[in-house]
Amino acid sequence: MDGSRPVEMIQAMLRAVQGLKLYPAQHPNLQRQVNDWLLCLERLLREQPRVVLGVHQQTLFCNDRLFTEPLAAAENLLAVLTGRAIATIVFTRGVTARELADFLVLLTGPGGPEQLLESCRRAGLRHIQAQLVEDEEDREPAQRADKVYQQAIHVTESIFNDVRMGKIPQSGAAIATVRSMVETTLAEPHALLALSLIKDYDDYTFRHSVNVAVIALAVGRASGLDEARLRVLGLGALLHDLGKLRIDITIINKPGRLTSSEFKRIKDHPGEGAAILRQMTEVPEAAVAIALGHHLGYDRSGYPAAARRLEMPDYVHMVAIADAYDAMTTLRPYQQAMTPRGAMARLRESAGSLYHPQLLENFAADLGSYPVGSLVRLNSNQIGLVSRVGFAEDESVRLKILLDADGRELVPPELMDLVGADMRRIVGEVSPLSRGIQVADYLP
Repeated sequence: MDGSRPVEMIQAMLRAVQGLKLYPAQHPNLQRQVNDWLLCLERLLREQPRVVLGVHQQTLFCNDRLFTEPLAAAENLLAVLTGRAIATIVFTRGVTARELADFLVLLTGPGGPEQLLESCRRAGLRHIQAQLVEDEEDREPAQRADKVYQQAIHVTESIFNDVRMGKIPQSGAAIATVRSMVETTLAEPHALLALSLIKDYDDYTFRHSVNVAVIALAVGRASGLDEARLRVLGLGALLHDLGKLRIDITIINKPGRLTSSEFKRIKDHPGEGAAILRQMTEVPEAAVAIALGHHLGYDRSGYPAAARRLEMPDYVHMVAIADAYDAMTTLRPYQQAMTPRGAMARLRESAGSLYHPQLLENFAADLGSYPVGSLVRLNSNQIGLVSRVGFAEDESVRLKILLDADGRELVPPELMDLVGADMRRIVGEVSPLSRGIQVADYLP
């Protein structure tokens, strides 16, 4: 996306908002301002199917452009949106000048936020949808995590699309999203981790990047990183695979064994990703190192060979663990998905060679004996899904009991907490495939 176009759009929108204070809705001067606003929106909508304008942590954003720098139009429009408790406004292709003018009148008119939404609904604004700010304190941890996770998916998709089109993406939205991911990880460590197990193969490329960021933050938190360092880790993890977007998609998605020339091309992606990150603003060098070194391995046996002698921060090893853990727990054309417990066992087999042994043990200890997403059998023959861990001082898990002792499905699942000695009631792990259970159906 052209970085100037979001600026032009918010400036045009603000002029229309201010124009309504001077002219009635049908005045030619106001109509010209609305048409200017529409022209700016249409330019953006030619590149993307929708334009999202909103507020994130008291900062205005438009798609992936976060207005952190001083800009009068952004500050004034921010005041308008926060004054009406608006979180986002989504404009989609087909929006008309009439819809914009009607929305403008409602936006600046009397009444509270809820009345604004009801008025928009009654006006039939098909191509404009506003969403109000929600009270985060009233949301369950899983709901808050889901909101952050979905925002990360959206931002990552936008960044990836820019790279595919040969553009250097803006970093502001990614930085803001990672900040929210870090805050969520610190407040409710396993809420985002559970969401990383919900796989969607249609958008695997950018969902994998979000999952790696989520898992890397879990590794970093378990290893004692403070909030500032977690933000660096999360940003590098989220953007670690940008270089793959410069590789032929048929090679990336090839189900069978790669030829030597194809694998040689794959090995170019860390360097290409690092080059992209160096051209982005506000991306720390440690995040660039993550992109460059996440396939090197703890023993430096990986690639790129030219980076083997470079000093690499521990962030790189954290992302390597996260990258492998997400890949192992994902069903792909060439592999079955492993269970979380099975994936951890496989990672431990390569501790000290491919993976940093201490960081891996930190992560394993934080996940617990039965990580979130594990399907387990109890000594009562009930089958339960681990949906939460570590909520008590002793080892603990929260289970959703999916099948009773006779194998009958429980709808809805029953909740059961096991703490300390009660953990001995778990007698083993169960393969979801053997029971025809889709774990993702029961996670937040």
